[in-house]
Amino acid sequence: MSEPASAPKERRPYRSPTRQRQAAETRARIFGAARDLLARHGYAGTTVEAIAAAAEVSPKTVSAVVGSKRDILAGLVDPAAFEPPIQELLDQVRASNEPLRRIELVASITRRVYESLGGEFELLRTAGVVATELVELGRQIEARRRQNQSSIVDQLRETGLLRPDWSPEEATDVLWTLASYDVYRMLVIERRWAPERYERWLAALLVEQLTRPADA
Repeated sequence: MSEPASAPKERRPYRSPTRQRQAAETRARIFGAARDLLARHGYAGTTVEAIAAAAEVSPKTVSAVVGSKRDILAGLVDPAAFEPPIQELLDQVRASNEPLRRIELVASITRRVYESLGGEFELLRTAGVVATELVELGRQIEARRRQNQSSIVDQLRETGLLRPDWSPEEATDVLWTLASYDVYRMLVIERRWAPERYERWLAALLVEQLTRPADA
């Protein structure tokens, strides 16, 4: 009696470190080229073909690796793509059990994100008039930002530090508004505040507006 044939071994996907590195380098070139072209020509004046040429890849590669022009802009402002110093601050926020320290970190992160990605946020603010696909992208980014900030308010409430005259929903609205790009733009870009001054002002105002007064 012959033995039953053994089941074919499942092949594991092969992942080449060299290919992974090349893919990451290609992605970085695409994003770098897109950032430069968007800054110089705006959203409407930048094409996937131009991004591909500047990144020295084909348009098909851009579409396969990143996606559409909207996807490229979304990737540029994705927290996962933030620079290492900002990622370190985000890690500190997640690890901190001190609500007031988390507020200070939020002010620092807010300043640094808008400093490094001001051009991209400006595109989202203005290009929606002529590129309707960016309107929904802007809403998604703001909804994500507000959701992330709600955890700061939750910790203030859990530790008894939240101002009694704010509901958690209202307090999140205050944090979301004060840490918005529009406020940063008005003070730093329009009124030419030093970024360091803006950060100090934002941190102090958030503590004042969100936390229970010391004599309460």
